[in-house]
Amino acid sequence: MHPTNQITSGDERDAAWSDPAAAESVGTEPVVLTMVVDDRPPGTSWMSGLFASGISILFHLWLIVTLAGVAFDERDSVEREPIDTRLTDEEVPDPVEIPREFELANADDRELEVKKAMNAASIGLELTDKPVLESAPMLRHEMEFNPDFRSAPHFDIPLGLEISKTIVVPGSTGEGFVQVETALDRVTREIAGNLHEKKLLVVWLIDGSASLGPQRDIVAKRLRRIYSELSALEAVDQTPKVDSPILTGVVAFGSKTTFVTKEPTEKFDDILNALKAAPIDPTGVENVFTAVCQLLERWQRYRFDQGRRILIIAVTDEAGDDHGPPLEAAIVKCQHLGAKAYVIGPASPFGRRKGYVPYVAKENGKTYQLPVDLGPETVVVENVVLPFWYDGPQYDYLSSGFGPYALTRLVKETGGAYYMSNMTTTSGLSTTGTFDPGIMKAFEPDYRYSSPAIFLKDINKHPLRAAVFGAAEFSQSTMVQGQGTPQMDFRVQPNNFRQIFTEAQKSAAISGFVVENILSRVPPQVEKWYAAETSMRWRLAFDLNYGRLLAHRVRAMEYNSALAQLKSSYTDADISKKANHFILRANRELNYATTMKRQAKAAEERLRKVLDDAPGTPWALLAARELKDGFGIRVTEQFVPPPPPPPPAKPGETKTGPKIIAAPKENVPQKPAPKPVEPTLPKL
Repeated sequence: MHPTNQITSGDERDAAWSDPAAAESVGTEPVVLTMVVDDRPPGTSWMSGLFASGISILFHLWLIVTLAGVAFDERDSVEREPIDTRLTDEEVPDPVEIPREFELANADDRELEVKKAMNAASIGLELTDKPVLESAPMLRHEMEFNPDFRSAPHFDIPLGLEISKTIVVPGSTGEGFVQVETALDRVTREIAGNLHEKKLLVVWLIDGSASLGPQRDIVAKRLRRIYSELSALEAVDQTPKVDSPILTGVVAFGSKTTFVTKEPTEKFDDILNALKAAPIDPTGVENVFTAVCQLLERWQRYRFDQGRRILIIAVTDEAGDDHGPPLEAAIVKCQHLGAKAYVIGPASPFGRRKGYVPYVAKENGKTYQLPVDLGPETVVVENVVLPFWYDGPQYDYLSSGFGPYALTRLVKETGGAYYMSNMTTTSGLSTTGTFDPGIMKAFEPDYRYSSPAIFLKDINKHPLRAAVFGAAEFSQSTMVQGQGTPQMDFRVQPNNFRQIFTEAQKSAAISGFVVENILSRVPPQVEKWYAAETSMRWRLAFDLNYGRLLAHRVRAMEYNSALAQLKSSYTDADISKKANHFILRANRELNYATTMKRQAKAAEERLRKVLDDAPGTPWALLAARELKDGFGIRVTEQFVPPPPPPPPAKPGETKTGPKIIAAPKENVPQKPAPKPVEPTLPKL
């Protein structure tokens, strides 16, 4: 017997094993045992038969052992379809992943303002459980708060007819240069807009200094119109009709805080009388941020108990004196209570701390320049102080397009607005320039810093900013300021022309000395740092400052070289007969200090880059002023004949006429001249 093996699929093999007919039906053969009859002729050796029998016995023993280990499952009687297993070259496409959709929360779902950082963090937590901060948080001054200062409620339900769809409302840092009346009208719109959502507590925070007297009168006259318009809105259902929708308080600030209205009121006459009766503070100190903290602590219950939104409207003409921790405390408390701060105040001078107001004293009629703290618009000064040469404005008090840094930081962090107004006290500053807020937005100062100390800790990370700050700080603190236009017109004589030219060179030498000291603060690798700087404002500051410094260096060298050549090329005889009147004028080309042409080109490129990058800004205005006149000098010489000598006197005549002999005076004691009256200058 010889076994014959054929391999089929599992189900076919099972069917064929149990039923050979089924095997034929599926086209396969089962594993079968075939008996082969030995028909060989007799006489074949019996050994062959014995060998075949042994093989057969061994095979059957193997087959029995193998079949004994096979377990057969009970098969269903239902006929099954065979499994068709095939190989193919067709590529199976990868399964398409359905992207996850993230949806921001609807702004209408909540009215409470949320900071940008909080929104960013919430999105980051949705995408990953390990969000990465864009920048490290900055530490602020440690402040201690009153333990009775209660936590704000966790929700804020609007009561008005409309709900703002804006989640984050960043503060506006500069709303044009407007009349005080116009600023008050804009404040009216802000009050009406907030009144759509909640009942309000409006606090008028009035500067108590004497310099604000005219502005206080304007506010008092405008107040009736403001509250009449708000009442009219309520009458036509433009604002919610609720009990006491607006309560108003009047607070005056100076060296101390005075609550003119002991409690907020809805009676207009009481509000108007309080505004007119606000006391004058003669100290000249303006602790505006301390006043914000005190009024919030005293009247915070109107927020907790009545759910009123607090609007603080500060009217001032200076930057405030209590910067630092009081400012940060005011910001934190406003944010804690959801209070908004609005300021009607002056524009900060571009890159300067103080302005000066002309004051005519009644005692002697003389005009005095009184210092006023108005800036700067940044946490530290960023501009080099240099006078301009030749005819044209000096821009000593150029508007920066922004309010003072501390006050602007307060409104920005609380979601309010800063309205720059032409205050009477600042009109004498001749603040020049009104700039489009849309254009200036791209060059907004960095309001992250709570104090100059915090800025100085951060500035080491930005070498270009450190270089700009170092140069600007030195130019404003040095005792030797640069000189403006030197002497440009000379009338000389043979015996003094060299001395006159030498004296004129001193003023240009002083300017050159100051410029060289400032430039020494700019390291040589500054170009590499410039390419790595991301802030457009700091790049503009560097281009303007560096361009102006190079321009002043070239002009001073050209001026001194021109006078040095005049001293060496002219003699006394030339002055007597050829030229004794020399006029110096600006020129586009360098005619004397020709070795400075490369620096002159670099200065012009920097200044023109400012014009291209920031048209319509204070930087562009100053760059254009510097480029108005060339860096070179052109000398025009003239000869003016000396006047003829006087004719000789006739005999018996004197040049002064007949001599008159005065009668002798008696010895009368003279009274001492009265001392001039010292005026009492006000503190602004």
